[in-house]
Amino acid sequence: MLSRILALSLSAASLSFAADILLSPTGPISTPQAARDAARTAPKPARIIVAPGTYAITETLTLGPDDSQVTWTGDNTTFTAGKPITGWKKTDTGLWKATLPDKAWKFEQLWINGRRATLARSPNKGYYHITEAVGAGVFPDLKENMNFHAFSITKEQYDVLKSIPPTERDNVLLTVTHAWAVGQCRIKDLNDEVLAIRIKGRSRYPFVEYEPDQRWWVENFRAALDAPGEWFLDKTKGEILYMPLPGEDMTKAEVIAPVVDKFLSIKGAHDVRFESIAFQYSNHLYPADGLHDGQAATTSDGSIEIEDSSAIHFTHCEVAHTGLHAIWFKNGCSDSSVTHSHLHDLGGGGVYVGETARPADERVNHHITIDDTIIHHGGRLHPSACGVVFTHTQFCTVRHCDIADLYYTGISAGWNWGYGDTASRETLVENNHIHHLGWAYLSDMGGYYGLGTSPGTIIRGNHVHHVASHRYGGWGLYNDEGSADTLMENNLVHDTWNAGFHQHYGYFNTVRNNIFAFGHTAQIQASRNEARLRFRYTNNIVVWDPASPLLDGGEWNWKFFDKPERGDPKDSLVFRKNLYWPTDGKIPATLTKTTFTWDEWRKLGRDKDSLFADPLFEDLAARDFRLKPNSPAEKIGFKPWDLTLAGVRKTDPTWRTLAAQGHDYPTWDTDAKPWPAPEYQINQDFEHAGLGTLGIRGAKYTHENKGESIAVTDETSSPFTPGSKRSLKVQDAPDLKHSYDPILDIYPTTWDTGTFHIEFDVMAQPGADWFFEIRGKSGDFGNGPYLRWQKGQLTASTDSKVQLTTIPAGEWFHVSLTATTASGKWSLDITRQDGTKHSYPDLKCKPAWTSASYLLFSALGTTKTAFFIDNLKLEQIAQ
Repeated sequence: MLSRILALSLSAASLSFAADILLSPTGPISTPQAARDAARTAPKPARIIVAPGTYAITETLTLGPDDSQVTWTGDNTTFTAGKPITGWKKTDTGLWKATLPDKAWKFEQLWINGRRATLARSPNKGYYHITEAVGAGVFPDLKENMNFHAFSITKEQYDVLKSIPPTERDNVLLTVTHAWAVGQCRIKDLNDEVLAIRIKGRSRYPFVEYEPDQRWWVENFRAALDAPGEWFLDKTKGEILYMPLPGEDMTKAEVIAPVVDKFLSIKGAHDVRFESIAFQYSNHLYPADGLHDGQAATTSDGSIEIEDSSAIHFTHCEVAHTGLHAIWFKNGCSDSSVTHSHLHDLGGGGVYVGETARPADERVNHHITIDDTIIHHGGRLHPSACGVVFTHTQFCTVRHCDIADLYYTGISAGWNWGYGDTASRETLVENNHIHHLGWAYLSDMGGYYGLGTSPGTIIRGNHVHHVASHRYGGWGLYNDEGSADTLMENNLVHDTWNAGFHQHYGYFNTVRNNIFAFGHTAQIQASRNEARLRFRYTNNIVVWDPASPLLDGGEWNWKFFDKPERGDPKDSLVFRKNLYWPTDGKIPATLTKTTFTWDEWRKLGRDKDSLFADPLFEDLAARDFRLKPNSPAEKIGFKPWDLTLAGVRKTDPTWRTLAAQGHDYPTWDTDAKPWPAPEYQINQDFEHAGLGTLGIRGAKYTHENKGESIAVTDETSSPFTPGSKRSLKVQDAPDLKHSYDPILDIYPTTWDTGTFHIEFDVMAQPGADWFFEIRGKSGDFGNGPYLRWQKGQLTASTDSKVQLTTIPAGEWFHVSLTATTASGKWSLDITRQDGTKHSYPDLKCKPAWTSASYLLFSALGTTKTAFFIDNLKLEQIAQ
C-alpha cells in the first residue's frame, strides 16, 4: 500500500504539462466552467493555473472523461457557492432585516463573518420530548404502521406548532432522535384531540420505540426567532430577519447565503488533481417529505462527488461551510486520495467512500487514501455524520488525520451487518487523533466503528478520547455486527462514556498492546456470547476509576457458552498477559458489577500471566501515558510506541497548529452530558390518548396475538370524572402461554429510590382478575407493594393473607398508594364508587424492595374478559 501511494505521489511531483491555462478573475478565462472547457481542447496533460481570488460557483462544475489528465492548481484561491447578502437595516424590534434580490432564492443556512448562524429553533437549547405513540383512527387514512408516521407531544408544544401560519408550516423542520440516527420531518397534519403530529412521508425508524423519552426539536418558523444569533427567512416576502449577538453591527458584517448544493461532480474521469483550492459555502435544502437517515448520514450527498473515476486527488485543499458531506467517492473509484486538506464546518461528514448497497465487484472502491487531513466540526445539518466512512471498500486507508467535534462516530468501516458474504477487506486506520465525539447527542457510536466482516482490517496507533453518548454506546473502539479478522493494536483510548473497547459480536478479532483508560461505565464490553472465538485480548494496559467495573454486563456476557458443538472452543474469549490497575490499587471484589472475582475469572483459564500493578505512567491525571523506567508493563510483553505520532504529520508545524485549534473544548464537561429526561410523572385521563394506543409514557406489552390486547378505548370510563369518555382496556383471552398475560409493563425512566405516589381508577368485568405491583431493577416478584383483585376480593399480599375488602365486578373504585423504597411498608386508600373510603396506613412489603424502576398491571383471567384503568397518576414525591 505504501509503495503504491509513494509511486502516485512521485509521478504527480515529476509531472510535466503539455499546456497551461490561466484562470483569473480579470482574464479572458474567468470562470471555472470556461477553464474546464479550454482544457478539453488542450494537449494533455494540462494544467489550469488558478490565480488568487474568489470564483463564484453558480452551478455545479461537472467533469467527465474529456476532463481527464488535468491538474487544477490554486494560490490563495476560493471557489464559492455562496453569495453575499447586503442592505441590512435595523428594525424597531431590535432585529436586523435584509431584502433578497430574488424571492426564488431558497436556503436554510446562513454564515455571518464566517460563523454558521442558528436557524430559528425551539427550544433554543436542548430538546422537547415525545409523550406517546398515536393509534389507528387519529388520522383517518392512517390505519397501520402509525408509529412510523405520527406521534403525540405535550399541549404547550402542540399549541406552538398549531399557531404557525400555514404559509410557514411546510418549511418547518422537526428533528427527532432515534438512538444512532435522526429523522428530519416535515409536518403533514395536526390532530387537536390527541395533540398529535403526522409527518410527511415515512420515518426510517418507529417513533417512541427506540428511545425512551424520545427527543425532538423544531426549527425554521418566525415565532422561534427569539435568541441572539438566530435568523429566519420569510420566503413569502423574500426578507431575512436576524437577531444580532451583543455588539454585532450588520452593516459591517459579511453575510453569506448558499446558492448551489455541490461544488464539483466528477464521473468517468481519470488523473484529475486539485491543489491548494478552497471550496466554501454550499447549500442544502431538506426534501419536502423530510430526510430520514438509517445510519451515519448515508442518506446525504457530498458537496464534492466522484463516481466511476480513478486517480482523483485533492491536496492542500479546503472544504468548508457546507450543507452536505465534504467529499464523497461514490462507487467505481480507485487509486485516489485526499491529503493535507482542511475539512471543517460541515453540514455532513468529512470523506465518504462507497455507497450503502453493495456494488458489483467491478465497481468496488479500492486504494483510496485520506492522509494528513483535518476534519473538524461536522454534522451541523446531518447529526449522524462521521469523519470518514468506508462502505464495501478494499485496500483503503485513513492515516494521520485529526477528526473531532462530530455528533456521532469518528471513522466507520465495513457495512455488512453480520457474517455473510462481503466485499469489504483490508481497511487501514492508522495514527489518527479522534476525539470529542458524540456530545451526548446520539448513541451507539465509536471513535472507530467496524460494521461486519472485513478481513485484514487494521486499527493501529490511533489516539481516541472524549466520546460521549446520550443513552448508551460511547465507545472508543467498537466492533459491531459480525466484525471479523480485525487487528487493533497500539491504540491509546481514554475518557470514553462507555468501555474503551466493545465487541457486539464478531469472530477472531485481536486486541493487543493497547492502553485503555477511564471508561466511565466499564473498560471492556462484550455483548453477544457465541460459540466461536470472539476475540483475543492480550498485552494491554487497562487503568480505571474503581467506581466503574472492569467488565461491562453480567455473567451471561462473559461465561462459557452453554452448548458448544464439536469444533467450537471451550472458551470464546482469550485473555492473557494484560496489566490491570484500578487507581485505588485494590483488586476489585468483582470484575463486573456483580459477578466474577479475580480468582473465579482465572479459574476459567483467562488472564494467564496477567498482573494487577501500577503501570507507572508519567502523569495519569494530566493524561500523559508515557511509561516511566522499570514499568511492570515489560513483564506482560507490552511494547511502547511513539504516542505523538497520532494526528497530522509533524513535518509541517503550521499544519499541526491549525489542527490544535480544534483540540480545546472548554464546555465539554458541561455540554457533553445526556440531556436530562423530563421527570417521570404521569397524569393520564386518556381523553387525549389515541384509541388503540397505550397512552402511558414508558409503557409496553408483549403480544401473543391470541385475542389479548391493551389499548385505549371509548367503551367505558371512570365515573369519578364525569363527562370522560376513554380509559385503558386490558383485554384477557383464553389459551395464553402464561395465565398472568397480558402484562402492562411501565418503566419510569427517572425512578429508582425514594417515595412514590400512585393513583388509578379501576373496574373489572367478571373473571377479569388482575394485580398491580411495584418492582425493582431485578424484577423480583413480591418484594414491593402488591395489590390484587380476584373474584371480588381485594388483597395486599401475594399469598392472599392480607385481605382488605370485597368489591364486586363491574364497580369502579379509586386506588391511592404511597410507598418509600427500603422502608418495608406502604399505605393504601380505597374509595368506592358510592364514596365509601377504606384506609390501610401500614401495609407491609419486603425491605429488599429498594427500587421503583418497574411497575406492572397483570391480567390473571383465563377467559375473554377485561379490566379497565383510568385517571392514572404516577409521581415521585420530593424529599
